[in-house]
Amino acid sequence: MNSRTAFHIDCTAVIPECAYQCAKCIEEMESILTDIQGVRKFYTEDDGVVVEHDPSVATVEQLIDVFEGMPSFYEGNFVPTVITS
Repeated sequence: MNSRTAFHIDCTAVIPECAYQCAKCIEEMESILTDIQGVRKFYTEDDGVVVEHDPSVATVEQLIDVFEGMPSFYEGNFVPTVITS
């Protein structure tokens, strides 16, 4: 069964001028997340990003851990918050 989880990604401490709209960040998030078993789809929506996933395979906690390891090309990391699950 698939679930739709929306996240707010706080990146202002990492890239203050960007607000996660940078194509480089979006491409990295999509590439990494869609390679995770159980993740069906990734996309931006309103003020956040959405991950469609099977929660029995890819849990919300696992997705948060992945977001916290990004972006790979900056020293700081995103701070994800679940908006809806």
